[in-house]
Formats: sequence, C-alpha cells, structure tokens
Amino acid sequence: MLNWFNLSLQQKLAGTFCLALCLVVIMAASLYTPPERTPPVGLPLMAIGWLLHPGAFAKGKRTVAWRGAPLLVKVVWAAGIAAAGVSVASGLARMFA
Repeated sequence: MLNWFNLSLQQKLAGTFCLALCLVVIMAASLYTPPERTPPVGLPLMAIGWLLHPGAFAKGKRTVAWRGAPLLVKVVWAAGIAAAGVSVASGLARMFA
C-alpha cells in the first residue's frame, strides 16, 4: 500500500480493511492476553508488513521479497519476527519451567 496512488479503489478498500483488521487483532491480543503471557502479535505485524509492501497489490510477476521492500516494510517485518521470537521463547520457557 506504499504505492497508494497506483492502486484501484477496490485495492485501496481491501488494503485498508485488512490493515484495520490486523490492528484490531493486535489490540485484542494485547487486551485479552493474561498478564503472565506474551501477546501473540508477531503474525499480525508480518501481515501488516506484507500489506504495506508495494509488490503486494502490483499486477504482473512482482514478488513480495525482503530485497525489494522499502525500509518501513523491513522495520515492520523485523518487529514481527522479534515479537514472534519473544512469544515463542516465553512459551518454551513457561513449558519447561
């Protein structure tokens, strides 16, 4: 969605709806997760990064890849990877404790 001006109205509406849905999932995961657990926000952050990538809605054979991603997408993906890693590590620590 970083190529906002090149998207059709349907793509803009679908992308905006999906971004809002991901943000609602992040908020719900943060609000309804018990205090002793880590909220699972890694996957929604990865989805937001995919939605922000200019290749996600491009026509043709443009791929969604790390190499062609803008810096904002790389930061969101890195945050998603870190959040998923923290969530997995805390789950494993809780399981083995």
